Amino acid sequence: MLALAAIASPALAQAETSDGPENAAGASGQDPADGSEIIVTARLRSEGLLEVPVAVSALSAEDINRYNAGDLTKIGEMTPTVIISNYRTIGGGSLSIRGISSPPTQVGYEQPVSVALDGVQTSSGRVATLGFFDLQQVEILKGPQALFFGKNSPAGVISVTSAGPTTDLSAGLRAAYEFVGDEVTTEGFVAGPLSETLGGRIAVKYRDMKGWLYNNAQPAANPFFPAALPAAEGRLPGPPDDRVGDYEVMGRATLEFRPTGNFTATAKAFALHGIDQGGGSYSQNIGPCSDGRPRSFAVPDPFGDCRADNQTSFSNIVPAIANRIPQLDGDNRSRGRQRAFTTSLNMKLDLGAISLTSITGTLYNRYRSISGLTHTVDNALTTFEDTRYRSFSQEIRAQSDFDGPINFQAGVYFQDSKDQLYNHTNFRADISYNPATDQLVTYVKEANLKGRAYSAFGQLLWDITDELELSAGARWTSERKTTFNRNIYGVNTALGRFDTLNTVYASSIDKTPGVLAGRFKDENISPEVTLSYHPVPNSTIYVAYKTGFKSGGFGITSPIQTSTTLSDIDFTSETVKGFEMGAKGEVIDRLTLQATAFAFDFKDLQVTTYDAAAIRFQINNAGKVRQRGFEIEADLEASSSLRLRSALAYVHNRFRDYTGQCYGYSIPVSQALTASAPPGCSFVLNPDGSRARTAAGGAILQQVFDGRAPARSPDWAANAGFDYTGAAGDDLAFTVTGDAIYSGSYFAGDTLAPASRQDAFWRLNASVGIGASDGGWKVSLIGRNLTNEYYLLFAGDRTGGTSVPLTQGEQRAVVARGREVAVQAQVRF
Repeated sequence: MLALAAIASPALAQAETSDGPENAAGASGQDPADGSEIIVTARLRSEGLLEVPVAVSALSAEDINRYNAGDLTKIGEMTPTVIISNYRTIGGGSLSIRGISSPPTQVGYEQPVSVALDGVQTSSGRVATLGFFDLQQVEILKGPQALFFGKNSPAGVISVTSAGPTTDLSAGLRAAYEFVGDEVTTEGFVAGPLSETLGGRIAVKYRDMKGWLYNNAQPAANPFFPAALPAAEGRLPGPPDDRVGDYEVMGRATLEFRPTGNFTATAKAFALHGIDQGGGSYSQNIGPCSDGRPRSFAVPDPFGDCRADNQTSFSNIVPAIANRIPQLDGDNRSRGRQRAFTTSLNMKLDLGAISLTSITGTLYNRYRSISGLTHTVDNALTTFEDTRYRSFSQEIRAQSDFDGPINFQAGVYFQDSKDQLYNHTNFRADISYNPATDQLVTYVKEANLKGRAYSAFGQLLWDITDELELSAGARWTSERKTTFNRNIYGVNTALGRFDTLNTVYASSIDKTPGVLAGRFKDENISPEVTLSYHPVPNSTIYVAYKTGFKSGGFGITSPIQTSTTLSDIDFTSETVKGFEMGAKGEVIDRLTLQATAFAFDFKDLQVTTYDAAAIRFQINNAGKVRQRGFEIEADLEASSSLRLRSALAYVHNRFRDYTGQCYGYSIPVSQALTASAPPGCSFVLNPDGSRARTAAGGAILQQVFDGRAPARSPDWAANAGFDYTGAAGDDLAFTVTGDAIYSGSYFAGDTLAPASRQDAFWRLNASVGIGASDGGWKVSLIGRNLTNEYYLLFAGDRTGGTSVPLTQGEQRAVVARGREVAVQAQVRF
């Protein structure tokens, strides 16, 4: 509240003394680098950053290129309260804003942060696996954004706008080499007019990394191989390489057609091809381990460790397993391949008082991977995975620009999507081998999830006075989803629960034996009301009531078992409602502030946790999450050479009315009635007060989450930085930049396992550069994460990691890349 007052008071005083807009502070809402106003589209219309009543952070191309931020993970690191992980396998990634996120472990889960790629929206976690380049601007909208961006944006929206054609012929090339990861990045573009009415742009990027993560695995005997087969076929062959590397090549083509002064059509097509060492290579074992060595089913890995660092241990695929997966063609390398395509067609017709906009988009992402998922040398859990996601969307909007005080905006939206999953999994070859059929696989599953959504929204804007605006609107959404799941094969030995070919599922809408199918439908109305006051140009004080929702559906990652029911894989929609108030503007000359306070209540937060012992995911909805907090951003153009920036955020998220799964913990059956519960968990009790037990006699643990923060939700986050530009001669200029980024502690795992706790940490980024004063060329030395923090982005229980009795199970984690030092050269024509 003090920050809001600090912004409001000078603005009000200026309103009393200014004669008109020409006397208002011109630096507000401008990029200090070049003095141009920062334009955002948070309300689907072009508005100045300091005039839009939305909590939004804008990153320019210069901001993104300052530290060579080439993916969403690195882009997210530049803004407090944003945490993005690239999990690569299964769901792709996790996107979090203000501590609200969904884990990346479930195909079918939408993320609570929607990403708009040149206006085409997606909430699939697979967007976190894409590379980004040649960008014009990134806008990070915080808090519910349902009115303008629809479903699956209760935590916020990341709007990515790629660069377009230029009025004159231009070209650019940038190349970088990063020393620690032995990474080469090269990108370039050519843009300009093709005719008087047609402009074009072509951009390409190539990236090849040897790897910052070292694989210490070595060839070894396989402790989990059936004695009935030749031992040579089961020997662990060693790593695919001594470092975990990858490469990708991508390109984008843009055409912009302006046949008249009031019509524009912009078409963009993006394609990506990537190769890596498999989905399991993106995670590592972080323990805990009693002797510093990870264990799979009590067998230690002599090559692995148990901490977040730049070391891991995993092997290529056992030949006997690889030779029995037809899609591998006898190639036993641990590997993954990604193909992605996106297209957008944005058409706008300006009729004067009314403008019409049409956005048509398609998204396609396919990832094929074969790798071990125990994150140990033995690869006791080996999975071949083929996931595909595709969607088509169409949006049509109308916006008025009447001379009177009343205006409107309205639109309709349609989306058709499909997730597909093929999963060939071998869990413990020694107990999955079927000598009668010579099959060496636990189960083979195919599943799909089809979705179709219809939506319409409308908003009225009333200029009560020249300074005061009231806007109100609502979005209606109707969504339908269907799912189909079946195991094509399930072993009928010790793991016979996966042999489901003859199982008739009572809860399935398809009674074909072996098929688990379901149908989901939901409707939602999300209203929003905002009162905005603009005491002077480029200033805003506002209060808003906002709502939103994240659609329910089905998670299709889990293998179905004979005891599975539809309720094991379905989940309901997540909703949010609450208030936000903010103020933004120029406090003193060339100092701009943005401050936001918010109070939101989330209901039925979607959660999924992995039960490593049962080899399945637990899918449900949490009770409630209560969110309270504030954010402050400051930007000072101290001089024509020096720019200072800082941000501080406090977000207090806490669960309410939620009891869920405990983290992995091994209690022998013989001690089920006498053992103590692990920290933070308790035993499920029978009505008479005695401990409940499984059919096999084991204890049943639970965890009360009330009063605890969700995963990936630090209370505090902050950053501070500077840019300094000076002359180095008549035609030369040098730049020095520095940024310090702070994150409070948080749990990276959704079960809040003690080993998944990430302590508070600082990261330091810095760069120095010299180049032509007109920007024609520049050479830079760039450092990222100079404090070398290997911090946790996501964590979960690890298969085979709960083998030591009365001990917390080991965790797998996506770990942030450590120190990066790169040299970069760029030239523009």
